[in-house]
Amino acid sequence: MRRSHALEAELRTTWNRKLYSWYQYYNNQYVGGTLKTPLLSIDHSTIRFGQWDPLHRTISISISHIERDPWLAVMDTLRHEMAHQYVDEVELQAPGQRPHGRTFKEACQRLRCSAAARAGAEDMVTDGTAASDDSISAEDERVVRRLKKVLSLASSPNEHEAQAAVKKARVLLLQYNVDIVELDRRRAYSSRALGPVKARRASWELWLAMILNQFFFVEVLWGLSYDAARDREGTVLQIFGTDANLDMSEYVYDYLSHLLDTLWVSYKKSQGLQDNRERQRYFAGVTQGFYGKLEEQERALDQETALVWKGDSQLHEYYQYVNPKVQTRTCSGVSASAAFRDGLADGRQVNIHQPLEARGGFGGYLK
Repeated sequence: MRRSHALEAELRTTWNRKLYSWYQYYNNQYVGGTLKTPLLSIDHSTIRFGQWDPLHRTISISISHIERDPWLAVMDTLRHEMAHQYVDEVELQAPGQRPHGRTFKEACQRLRCSAAARAGAEDMVTDGTAASDDSISAEDERVVRRLKKVLSLASSPNEHEAQAAVKKARVLLLQYNVDIVELDRRRAYSSRALGPVKARRASWELWLAMILNQFFFVEVLWGLSYDAARDREGTVLQIFGTDANLDMSEYVYDYLSHLLDTLWVSYKKSQGLQDNRERQRYFAGVTQGFYGKLEEQERALDQETALVWKGDSQLHEYYQYVNPKVQTRTCSGVSASAAFRDGLADGRQVNIHQPLEARGGFGGYLK
């Protein structure tokens, strides 16, 4: 979408104000306001996302980074540059130490920089931080490959074969998570943002977040974010966990999000509905019904296997470390209309089917 020069200039001014606002938020949230606010600017660099210039006390962020990437990824870059500022102005680096050495690592820990944003920092182990380790990645990749293979069988036209494949995938994921906790394997945690930035959330979106949290071994948060292209503030669903669990959860999120639209089109036609007034109630019914189905499957797995999931305390510590001031809020549901009740029934028929191959994770949606 092409914008006028005036609109471009207005957007850049707005983005610059947002950078100052989020800088102050991270400064107060993570380092107690110890950083003195520098000049924040937007540049046209094509070779770097961001830069800290200690001589002119300037943090610059690439405009292409803002235009192309999710806002929370841009904020990872901002915190990375804040970490450089922290080393230069608060916790002085020892002479001869590498630019991304131990002192910088400690600054990254304070500012909760993600593994991707550290760009050269030394690895961080699970002492409340994220880590990057070849053996960890290899284990996660192995699990993901096995899950893809098993889920490919879930598209079988034979209902019993499809159900068996879904069950096997659930057992595989449960086994992986029970093992890494009980054997206390070294593991890396990170986070991802799913879906669009929105000011208000529908009931079905909350149910979908609960599904991921309850059954797919991730912590979830409706985190503050910003849609730079539309100049829209709101929240986005953030998930926290190991790469294998993040991949699976992202696939489930994408699959169910697309499936809801497909189911609604079919339901609307079958009921002869002329508008979309009942769509949100139907969506809430489907997601709540699927949640109930997974609850029943979980109880059956507990009886059929010796696998007992007791949670991952290290993941919870990491979640609290990244989000030290999380607030819990309650919300109302939807009225139990006929569309909601029909959605409940349809949700109990949902299965997670074969994923498509894509550049990362499980990929897209397959009917």
